[in-house]
Amino acid sequence: MASRSYSIDKRRQLQSETRARIAAAAAELHAVKGGVATSYAEIAQRAGVSLPTVYNHFPNLGELIKACTSHVAARAPMPAVDRILAAADLQAAAELLVADMDKLNAYFEPWLVWREERVVPALDEVMARGRKQQTAMLAELLSKHPVSADPHELAPVWETLLGFDVWHRMVREHKLPRTKVRAILLQLLLAVVGPQPAVTVYPRPRRRS
Repeated sequence: MASRSYSIDKRRQLQSETRARIAAAAAELHAVKGGVATSYAEIAQRAGVSLPTVYNHFPNLGELIKACTSHVAARAPMPAVDRILAAADLQAAAELLVADMDKLNAYFEPWLVWREERVVPALDEVMARGRKQQTAMLAELLSKHPVSADPHELAPVWETLLGFDVWHRMVREHKLPRTKVRAILLQLLLAVVGPQPAVTVYPRPRRRS
């Protein structure tokens, strides 16, 4: 009985490893030529498995795309959310955000540049979920600091400014240095928030002599 259980566990492990190898191979190819243009035969050759094996693990492109995005995201330099939320003031938080999102957009560029969310519903779903999560985090951040508008209205604007499309246009299409882009985005984020409400400091009462 123990031997049979070991055999089943070993088989599951091998299947998991094969699935991960296929997803990694697909992600590598998708970065070079996009997901739509990559054939299952190419993925099988890169992963070192048979074509039927690829289809057994991923019967359709949607399931393959989800596995690829999970593989790629697991290695991404994700923003330090706890550090950002704990920043002393909004400018400090914005500086951390801009720096982290610059790294993240640069990391995801080989895959996002193909704009395949427009034709692959599974990818569009994954990206929409990511935008929703980031917008919620930004609303939480903005709620922690005095701002001149509703944080839940400002959060989608910040999410858009920090997103890949804005970053890519400035860096690749307009050829701006990434240091300059970070500075511009920081100014835009703070401009959207508006002037920070002044903090009134009341003088301490003097002691009577």
